[in-house]
Amino acid sequence: MKKLSRLAAIAGMTALLVSCNNVSSMLGGAKYPADQAETYAKAVEILKEKVDTTKFKIFAMRFNEREELSNDLSNISLDMVNADNYAFRQAYYMDGRVGQMNDYSTSVNEIDYAKIKGISLSKIDPAAIGRQIEEAKQLLPEGHTFKSISVYQIDEVLPRSTSMMNRGKNIGGQEANFKICFTEDGKETETSGGQVTHLYYEANIIVNPDGSITPEEE
Repeated sequence: MKKLSRLAAIAGMTALLVSCNNVSSMLGGAKYPADQAETYAKAVEILKEKVDTTKFKIFAMRFNEREELSNDLSNISLDMVNADNYAFRQAYYMDGRVGQMNDYSTSVNEIDYAKIKGISLSKIDPAAIGRQIEEAKQLLPEGHTFKSISVYQIDEVLPRSTSMMNRGKNIGGQEANFKICFTEDGKETETSGGQVTHLYYEANIIVNPDGSITPEEE
């Protein structure tokens, strides 16, 4: 992803103009639309079925789009830790598959099972997520069209390895944000040397503690 331009049509909204040569997914519909509350409700159901939260604490989760601009939720990536302080990352797919466990790097964050509160699956509100996304769509400037939600993520704020890095941080609290992708009408593609490149903007949206949203400033 290469930053080429800043869209200033919305005050405080940062957008990246990027190119994507693999956008075959744009031609088909999304099986699990990443902008719909029902999709997140289904994803939470899958996690409740697959994840044993009596043995693991979730400290980060990311709802991931299948391909750029597909708006099709493919999997949920979880960062977890067990009582032995073994931290790992694992993907849970919308079709029921479970990915392999991958070691989670602890070089920056301190991972302590006893101190980590954990993200409760029961407290995730799909309706609120859907509402936040709809509100973000309304922030798009005139002449631009919504394409997809590339990721929605929730993180527990973990302590860092040095106390200086923890200043001003709400350790143990939760933060959420998501990325919305959209195109400029009439300028969705660019042709060079006979090759067509699809162009789109991506903006990061911060979810505030009260559930409201704020576009991240550049």
